Amino acid sequence: MLTQRNRALPWSVTFFFVACLASALPGQDALRQMRVGDTMPEFSLPDPNGTVFRYRQGRAAVLGVVVLQAKQGNLERLVADLEILAQTVKSEPGAFDCVGVISGPGGKEYLRSRAPGAKDAFPILLDPNFAFWGKLGVIAAPTAVVVGADHKVQWVKAGYGYDFLAGFHAQLTKALGHGTAAGASARVETLGNDSDRARRDRHIQLARTLARKGRWDSAIKELERLRQSDPNAVDVALELGEVLCRAGKNEAALKMTAEVKAESKGDKVHSLLVSAWARRQMGELDVAGSLLGEALKLEPESSRILYELGKVHQAKGDAEKALTCYRKALAEVFGDAEAAGPSQK
Repeated sequence: MLTQRNRALPWSVTFFFVACLASALPGQDALRQMRVGDTMPEFSLPDPNGTVFRYRQGRAAVLGVVVLQAKQGNLERLVADLEILAQTVKSEPGAFDCVGVISGPGGKEYLRSRAPGAKDAFPILLDPNFAFWGKLGVIAAPTAVVVGADHKVQWVKAGYGYDFLAGFHAQLTKALGHGTAAGASARVETLGNDSDRARRDRHIQLARTLARKGRWDSAIKELERLRQSDPNAVDVALELGEVLCRAGKNEAALKMTAEVKAESKGDKVHSLLVSAWARRQMGELDVAGSLLGEALKLEPESSRILYELGKVHQAKGDAEKALTCYRKALAEVFGDAEAAGPSQK
C-alpha cells in the first residue's frame, strides 16, 4: 500500500482541529477522493472493544481525524503525541470530536495494550481492511483531516511541523469561534516559545508509556536521547533513574543520581528515593534505609518514601515495621488518619 516515497515521510503528524484555517498553506490536499470544501462522508468505525463511533452530518461539531497505519514506523511516539494533545484540547470550549483511525491489519493487537486513560483521551478506531482509508483516498500515513461544524473538509495534511502545538491551539480557537485570524497568529507566536518544553514533556510521557508496557530498553533510549539534548535537566535524569531501577539496572541508576546536581528540595528527595530503590534491589538494605531516612526528614509525609521504606523492612524480614510503613503510606494517599493505625506515643 505504501510507496517508497511514503515510507520516507516524517514520523509524526500535523494535527489541527480546525473549522476555518485561513493561515493554512494552499494546495495541501493529501487525499485522492476528496478535496477541501467537499462534504465529509458519514462513517461508523469500532474501537478494539467493539464500541462504535459514528460521525453523522446532523451534529454541528468540529471533527479532527488522524489516519494512521498499523505497521508505520514510530507509531508509539506518534500516538503518545496525539494523546497529550487530545488531553490539552479537552479544556477548550466548543463541540468537537477527536479520533484516530488505524488502518490495516494488526491495529487491534496494538491498541489493546493502551492504558485506559489514553483510550478515553484519544480514542482510536479500527479500519482493518483499509475501507475508510480508501473512502477518503488517503495517500500517506499519518494524514490529518479537519472537518468544520458545517461538515465541509477544511484542511488536509500529512506530516509534522515544529510549530504544531502552537498552531493547534491557535487554530482550534479560531475553529470554535473564539478568536480572530490575527488573534490566532499571535497565539501561535506566543505558544511557539513553549515548544521545547512541550516536546520534552511528550518524550517523557512516551518513555513512561513504554515503561508501563515493560519495554525498558526503548524507554531508556528515549530518555537518554532527551538527556543528551539537555544534560542539565534534573527531572529527565531522575526519570531515567527510575526507569533504570524498574529495569533492574541498579548500578546505572546510582551513577545517574550521582551525576545529578539536585538543588530544590523536591529534586533532592527524588534523588534519595531513586538511590535507595537501587540500593535495596542490590541488597544493601541498611544503606537504603539510611537514604530514606534522609528523604523523610525533607518530606515526612511522602507516601512514596514510606512505601519504599516498607519494602526495605519487608526485605529485612521485619513484617511489623513494613506494615506500619505501608499503612502510613496509604493514609497519606487517602488522607485517612485511621488507616495509619494506632498512634505511636
